[in-house]
This record gives sequence, C-alpha cells and structure tokens, in this order.
Amino acid sequence: MIKHPVYTAGIVSSRCSVELSINGIPVFNSFESGTMSVDWPVNFFIVENPVQSYELKIMPLKEEAIIVEKAIAKIKFVIREAIEEYVPQEELTEEIEVHFSDKKDLPFYIIKGVFSAKLPYKITTFKNTVDLSKENQEKLFEEIIQWNKKLAKIYANSETEEYLKVFKIRNEQLFKSLYLSEQEILVEEKSIFHPKDKFIAPLPDSLYKLELFANGKIASVRMPYELPGFRYDPKESGEDAMGFSLNVYFQRREKDLPLEIIK
Repeated sequence: MIKHPVYTAGIVSSRCSVELSINGIPVFNSFESGTMSVDWPVNFFIVENPVQSYELKIMPLKEEAIIVEKAIAKIKFVIREAIEEYVPQEELTEEIEVHFSDKKDLPFYIIKGVFSAKLPYKITTFKNTVDLSKENQEKLFEEIIQWNKKLAKIYANSETEEYLKVFKIRNEQLFKSLYLSEQEILVEEKSIFHPKDKFIAPLPDSLYKLELFANGKIASVRMPYELPGFRYDPKESGEDAMGFSLNVYFQRREKDLPLEIIK
C-alpha cells in the first residue's frame, strides 16, 4: 500500500520539443533533438481538488516551424511510494502515444487529460487571490523584473535570512512534497548557495516576456526555451563561471499587496 505517494509523469519524446503543465502551470520542458525520457514528479503542483488536469504541448524542434513527421511523444502518470521499500508503483492513466506521420504541417499539438491525486499532507492555499490578468500588464512586468534583480542580489551575496523569507511559502510546499524530515530540511537550508553564485548577474530585462497561468492567478516571466522564471549567467567566463535557471511563480494575495513567490 502506498502511504507516501509521489505522482509522476512519464514522458518520452523523439524529434520534437515538449512542455508539461499541471493545473495550468508549466512544470517541465525539453527541447532535445534526440530521444528524451523522463519520470517527472508533480506533487508540488497538485491542488486540493482530487482531479488534477494536465497538458502536454508538443512543439517543433528549435529553429523549426512545424513538427516533423517522424516525431513521437508519449505520456502516462503513475504513483510511487516515496519512503517505504518494495512497494510496487500503480498506473494512474493509460499511456498516450502520438505519431505525426499522418499529421502534416502542425506548429504544435496538445494532449490534455486528468488524473486523480490525494496527498497525505495539507497543501498551503490562498483563496480569492488577485486576478493578475486585470492589472496593468506593463506595471506587473516591471514588478516581476524587480524580483529578478532582488533574487540575483540574494544569491550573489549569499543572503540566507532574506532567501528563507522570500521563499518561505514555496519551500514549505516543496519540502512537504518531498517528504523531508526536519533534519533534512535543515541540511537543505544550510546548502542553499553555491560558492560560484557570487559571480552571477541578471540578464537584460528585454529578454523576458510576461506570462500568466492558472486562470490569471499566477504570473511569471520567461525566456525562449526556458521554464518561467529567471536566468542568471556568470559575469565572466572561466573556472569560476557557472550560471543557473530559477523557476519561480508569483501571486498577489490581496489588492495593493506586493507580489510574493508561491511556487
């Protein structure tokens, strides 16, 4: 019997790009030209409603305009035990496999479906958050871009206290989804930053565009071929150079309150 469920999307793609969204929020993407296979945990994006929606968007390879005829994509959901050993996984959905030999000149193709999920821990939710689609989009973009600079400073200066403050809601949900013990959480919080983070810098604002998710209740920005959030590159090349992508989503709990990181 599965007591600590990990809901997982099994995705295979070949000669195409894919992006998976759970309950309207992008959680994984791949732009590999060869064959890609992944088992991606999605507990972090599950909502209180027992019925979870998903969407797998199949897209052309980079620099291509249409999906090639030899492209293939597959998806299925399973549930696994996170802690106990020797517990067999259970299939939640049948595998869906799509071929494009009979689908000509498509710029994209979308698979939609649902699966059932119930978590053994309480999910942090906020009712009646602000519909960000009704706000001034230029001002919303600028507010998120300010977060880009703020987070870059936190990482570059290893500001642990500020990091724990701004990521509090997000990390509480993340640690629950991973079934971490108190000791494991302390270890995670002591290893937030990498020594090479001090060399990173935010990329130009012009590279990002604003995007809304979950019926306008969640917002972020994104660059092409990235998940929503920010990309930080090293200021200089060399042995001390290392960049990273930070996948983050924002909500506004009430009108006139600042945005906060929710995922």
